Amino acid sequence: MNYFDQQLNLRARHPNFQEFIDFNHSESQRVREHYHCHLNIAYGRDPLQTLDVFPSPTPDAPILIFIHGGYWRALDKSSYSFVAEPFVRHHFSVFVINYRLIPQVDLSELVQDIVTATQWIRTHAQMYQGNPNAITMSGHSAGGHLALMVYLLNPKLRAYIRAICSISGLFDLQPIQQSYLNDTLQLDDATVAAYSPVHQDLEVVQCPLLLSVGLGETPLFIEQSLHLYQQNKQNQLVKYLGIKDLNHYQMIHELGQEASPLTRFILQEGKV
Repeated sequence: MNYFDQQLNLRARHPNFQEFIDFNHSESQRVREHYHCHLNIAYGRDPLQTLDVFPSPTPDAPILIFIHGGYWRALDKSSYSFVAEPFVRHHFSVFVINYRLIPQVDLSELVQDIVTATQWIRTHAQMYQGNPNAITMSGHSAGGHLALMVYLLNPKLRAYIRAICSISGLFDLQPIQQSYLNDTLQLDDATVAAYSPVHQDLEVVQCPLLLSVGLGETPLFIEQSLHLYQQNKQNQLVKYLGIKDLNHYQMIHELGQEASPLTRFILQEGKV
């Protein structure tokens, strides 16, 4: 196992990983049972091109779009319904999206799914009490990468995105390419260059961007957020937040807690 494998193989690092996954499942089921929601709405033809909606109780509400992680090749939106709770309470409409996974598609097609879902959400926002011009993009791990890439690659969408909250994101894909993950992902040099935010100009970011990571995560994950911040801190809209002691699995739980700095960031910056 090389260095990058050690840094990225989180299940090996956390033998109790199933406890975190079980928590995600049980909390998500609770939220689906206690809050009004619309599940498995299609934004495309593939079974994975679906989303879950937790509408605001009031109209013209700001929108939160959440993108799950799983190294672009695994996991499902159904484990992340729990992130909606504090935002619905504060009159946001929350959209939790699925997307086609590698190797069914390549990374460029996967990113296009996120774009297609975002465009669908804008078109149908008012059906779910949402304001199509007040969107916050958020995601965890690979989802943190996707939330930022949608903004960077789609100038026409930028005017409608109020904030970006990237949680434990991956912003330099070269270590991924050199790890066990590339057996599935098959990232080539051109894809690494085109889809690594470290190779993009973040001067184009004209909304608040929070790069957050748990200080109990592996050094590779911490470096991914910290390096992107240091490279772009001349843009005062780009902020970095390291949260003491939390590991990769615990970081996403922050988004389900009203008192979390991640939740407060979205509530403050994403509001209409």
